[in-house]
Amino acid sequence: VDSKKVNFPDGKPIMEENRVLIPVRFVSEALGAKVDYKNQTVLIKQSEKNISMKVNTSIVTTGDKKILLDVPARLQKGRVYVPLRFVSEALGAQVDWNSKKFLVTITTASATTKPADPKDPEQKPEEKQEQPKMVFKPFAWEEKTDLGKALFKNNMKYSNGQVTFTVPEGAEASYLSLQAGMVKLKQGQKYTYSAGVGSITFGKIYAKDDLIEGYTVFLDTKDESLGKQFINLTDDVVVYHGFVKKHKSVETAGTLKEAIAAAQSL
Repeated sequence: VDSKKVNFPDGKPIMEENRVLIPVRFVSEALGAKVDYKNQTVLIKQSEKNISMKVNTSIVTTGDKKILLDVPARLQKGRVYVPLRFVSEALGAQVDWNSKKFLVTITTASATTKPADPKDPEQKPEEKQEQPKMVFKPFAWEEKTDLGKALFKNNMKYSNGQVTFTVPEGAEASYLSLQAGMVKLKQGQKYTYSAGVGSITFGKIYAKDDLIEGYTVFLDTKDESLGKQFINLTDDVVVYHGFVKKHKSVETAGTLKEAIAAAQSL
């Protein structure tokens, strides 16, 4: 950043499908921003700029705008990873990529930003502390259900340890796992994934109504983002429903069986 190296003491950047993902705190603070982490949500503030992104969703709020990323924020080994280019450019910096050297150069407008002190033991970030047990409200629909109906009514199913579905038209979808990285899914195409590894994120933006309907299907019921709420669940997967309207979010979660049953009334 501005010709100064940024150290990553316990969480290195990773490369996925030509995208660089970084632990959000190190680079954001090097760009002069303050970073907080509460209730599974990353909050970044730099002067008048405010960015909010929920772990394991592609929904980002920046100022008064909502953006759907093709790579969701994720929690990995106690650190929150986000797309480097989006965060840097959202904070007013220019990002350049040297493919030969595998080097990312970030330049700010003033080129005077002081990087975060690499000697800082980083005890203040909540993401390094033990994650609290989360208790989601029972799965429930909100005012927009177009995506939910298309996903869970006569579409997604669980059988013999596998989840099968067709990506609905008009939806953004991606599969994420440590093994495969982030894989963007195509609308209208059928997919099958084994339970136990990764998650699948779906999102639909209703621009005129200023709201987002989103779902994350957790194939790993022990995913740390879920706390221990579904740790004893067997023969099923977890459906997280995130609904954002005018900067206010509602979150519920339940099993896929519950989501499919609820969808029959839509």
